[in-house]
Amino acid sequence: MSGANLRRGTIAGRNKLLINHLGKLFVTSDAATIIREIEVVHPAAKLLVMASQAQEAEVRQPILLDAIAGLTSPQMGDATNTVLIFAGELLKRAEHLLVMGLHPSEIIKGYELARVKALAELESMSP
Repeated sequence: MSGANLRRGTIAGRNKLLINHLGKLFVTSDAATIIREIEVVHPAAKLLVMASQAQEAEVRQPILLDAIAGLTSPQMGDATNTVLIFAGELLKRAEHLLVMGLHPSEIIKGYELARVKALAELESMSP
C-alpha cells in the first residue's frame, strides 16, 4: 500500500493498526506517527517520507508554542496528510506519463512549470 493510499484511509478519521519492525502495535490516524513507524525501502516512497517529515518539522514548533500560550489546540493538523496525498498523486500521474512514453526530464520540466504557475496564481490571490 502506498503512503498516499495509506493516508487516504485516515483522512476521515479512520485509525490504522500498524506493527513496526520491532513488533510493537500502534493504532493511530496521525500521519506523522504512521510515517515514523513504517519501514520504507522504495526510493520514491522515501522521498515522500522526507517531504512529510520536513512539513511536520516546519509546522510542529509554531503549533507547540501556540498551544503552550493557549492560542491553539496541540491536536491541530500538520498537513502531513496533504503532503503525502499530493506527492503520491504527482508520482502516480508521472508513472502514467512514463508509460505514455514521456522522458522523465520532460515530466520534471512540466511539474516545474506547474509549480511556477501555481505560485504566481497564489501570489495574485493574496491581498
